[in-house]
Amino acid sequence: MLLFGIVLIALAAAAVVAANRRVDLRHAMIGAAASPVEDLAVEREALVELGTVGGFSRTAAVVGHAHPAEEGPLRSPQTGTECVWWRRVVRTPYGHDGGSRTLEEEASDRPFVLVEETGNIAVDPRGTVAVQPEKVAEATTWGPEGAVVHEEWVLRPGTELYVHGEVHDREGALTIAAPAAEAFILSTRAPNALREDSLLLQRRWAWGGAASGVAGLALVVAALVT
Repeated sequence: MLLFGIVLIALAAAAVVAANRRVDLRHAMIGAAASPVEDLAVEREALVELGTVGGFSRTAAVVGHAHPAEEGPLRSPQTGTECVWWRRVVRTPYGHDGGSRTLEEEASDRPFVLVEETGNIAVDPRGTVAVQPEKVAEATTWGPEGAVVHEEWVLRPGTELYVHGEVHDREGALTIAAPAAEAFILSTRAPNALREDSLLLQRRWAWGGAASGVAGLALVVAALVT
């Protein structure tokens, strides 16, 4: 009983941490309204005129349409779908509650271009997984351990994206990439929908953490008393 109570308290602490991360994510999105690429370019040029080359850096959000870089579009490894980004997962399901164990996971890391009304900006997708990309494959094969599920998602050329991250010019051109500390978001969903999802998940983690904490504390007290 004592051990089970301690486990519940640990789970409660983990839930509180997860809820706080959701708060940070939501605050990051609220604090960064979508910026025109033209404005970002003007800010960068102002620094260049002052003699700072390659030193531009600030958190921003940009909304635009995904297009391939100069090298052309990618082809996803499983289905050969033309895209600017892909992700592939191989997993084996277990139990009856939708659980699974990941066997392989990989995603493309080649930058692509986000075309916005006032200009273009490169997107370095390393360090994030796109929110609600298009799922183009889910195939099941059978191996020694049972069913093996092969899944693939893509972002096709022309897909509208909301990207939140660090805008910098360390490699010359303006690029939006993973920031050192804040959230990096690459999403096909609108910012308002993302904020609502984040708030809902935050509440679920908080409620679950509170319930686990109370139950765990009760078990610990009961074990110590008896």
